[in-house]
Amino acid sequence: MENFIGTVVFILPGFLMYFWIQSFGVNPVVKHTAGEFTAIAALLWLPTSFVTLLLYNGGIYVSRFFGNADIVWSLKDLSSKSDNILFLVVFMILSVVVSYGMSWIWAVKVYDKYIKFINKVRKKRNVAPFSMNPSVWDEIFLKDDSQVVEIGKLNSDGEPIIGCISKASRTFEPERYLNLEDIEFFTDLVKNRQVAVSQILYDTKAGTYIKIFDPDDIEKAQSPNSSS
Repeated sequence: MENFIGTVVFILPGFLMYFWIQSFGVNPVVKHTAGEFTAIAALLWLPTSFVTLLLYNGGIYVSRFFGNADIVWSLKDLSSKSDNILFLVVFMILSVVVSYGMSWIWAVKVYDKYIKFINKVRKKRNVAPFSMNPSVWDEIFLKDDSQVVEIGKLNSDGEPIIGCISKASRTFEPERYLNLEDIEFFTDLVKNRQVAVSQILYDTKAGTYIKIFDPDDIEKAQSPNSSS
């Protein structure tokens, strides 16, 4: 029971913030080990718990006109309050709200500025700047847009597959999958129209390539006025 209480009070807020940040699309380059994850959750615990206690103590201060609850500021007070079920429920609810709000601020307002600051230093060192997404897969396939692609094998006589991506694997899924729709339609469209290729992704390990067709050309090719 003490381990459960310690997890709720001293680990859960940092874990929640880490979870929200990843859910908002800010992923690390590699999957963290258990030790690294624990260290990150511990670091994120401090700002999340600080703001949570600010809100909690603010509520206690206002409600002092109606009750005599104690303000919590020290780790000792936090530990002693941990055996109170009502406190744990309130603390968990506030932690969810606070971690969501702080993660939203980081992902929407701060992350881009953080990357730009890092890239200024990298450029001064003549190092290529980071993109806004942590991996090539995220940068190309996990954006909110429609993509028509051709997937084939390098140095192979097999027929490539052409279709519109409807689903793509997330960052840390063990395998990379793309679900394609309208294969016959887009295969005929690309073969019968002159559709430009905007990008090509080569997987040197798997020996495959993925051609991404220009979305403007795909749209023009589907218009009834386009010539074959």
